[in-house]
Amino acid sequence: MRILYVCPYYTPADVYGGPVRCLSDTCAALAEAGAQVTVFTTDANGHTRLTVPLGRPVYVDGVAVHYFPLALNGLSCFCSPPLAAALRARVAEFDLVAVACLWGHALPAAAVACTSFKVPYVVSVHGQLFPWALAKGRTKKRLYLKLIGRRCLDRAAAIHCTDPVEVEAVARLGFHSPSFVVPNPLRASCFQRSQDAGPWRARLGIPDGALVLLFLGRLARIKRPDIAVDALAAAQPLEREVHLVVVGPDEEGLRWQLVGQARALGCASRLHFTGLVDRDAVAAVLQGSSLLLMPSEVQENFGMAALEALAAGVPILVSEGVPLGRWAERVGAGRVVPCTKPAFRQATVELLARPDQLQAMGERGQELVGRYLDAPVVAQQLLAQYRSIAATGKPLQCVGGCALTALAP
Repeated sequence: MRILYVCPYYTPADVYGGPVRCLSDTCAALAEAGAQVTVFTTDANGHTRLTVPLGRPVYVDGVAVHYFPLALNGLSCFCSPPLAAALRARVAEFDLVAVACLWGHALPAAAVACTSFKVPYVVSVHGQLFPWALAKGRTKKRLYLKLIGRRCLDRAAAIHCTDPVEVEAVARLGFHSPSFVVPNPLRASCFQRSQDAGPWRARLGIPDGALVLLFLGRLARIKRPDIAVDALAAAQPLEREVHLVVVGPDEEGLRWQLVGQARALGCASRLHFTGLVDRDAVAAVLQGSSLLLMPSEVQENFGMAALEALAAGVPILVSEGVPLGRWAERVGAGRVVPCTKPAFRQATVELLARPDQLQAMGERGQELVGRYLDAPVVAQQLLAQYRSIAATGKPLQCVGGCALTALAP
């Protein structure tokens, strides 16, 4: 099957975090499953540009990736006229087009080309239709949906969601296209290698015998890193020394506010920041961590940080807005609590007080990922959906019948 992925950015643009890693894992796994996968993307890399060949294929993990230059000041909408021209010239070569973005230039460019050449296309919405996401930049997004976005989504063969909760959010907006559910994948082997956690622990001044809480992801107010700091303070009376490591870019300048909070709580010396790091470094940090904290106050799309932790054998403590938490809790690999300081304080102390229990939870998490969420497993589910759409024009699962049955323990 010949599949074209269209996206505004692609690896090695790691500045965009989890979505980039998820997309590259998906494409590579589809290629390994026998699909012929091509990617059309741009040279976007945050406030800079990727140093990559432009306009010709670069082979990344068996995937032919074409990087096209952004237009001047095109970062706001990832506008790339050469990408749009390539779509018009080549879209008829493919059996299906998967558009991995919602806002910006890539979606209407792909929709117009696919409609013109009668090639079915699928749109992955990546949590961008949840109410909290629509509220951010509300005026621009409402205008975009009214003028462009709704038509593009209504003409799609299907909308790809990662969780039944996302299907419900999409359904409330009344789009005509059916939805299907396939969870986000992860190349579990990248997080299960024998990583040496010693060097980074020594660099941060964390003793070998200490327990480590981990906050993994961008520092933003909606992610509630302040709750993680509060949980660190609550764990200080435990017999073993407890530290908190924060891994991710500081998008909103919260670091010193969190340091001040920790200082007021008497645990500033046990709070550490690494900034944005690559996948190998994330895997090493996970190998030396005891418990992942993910106190997001909004409905997450899936919870990629939680998925990475489970793959590495680290149990998770998440808020109710992290869909993956429900499945982890069901198999005994994590806990879900309300997004409040008291709830996270209590659960953190209870879990850290039982290190033997943490180890068993981590093992169950690895089993969950390997059985249901590893990239090769998810790729087969996604490929089945794409084949159905290419053959019949419809996905295998539609709104009303969606369930993550593949994840049921």
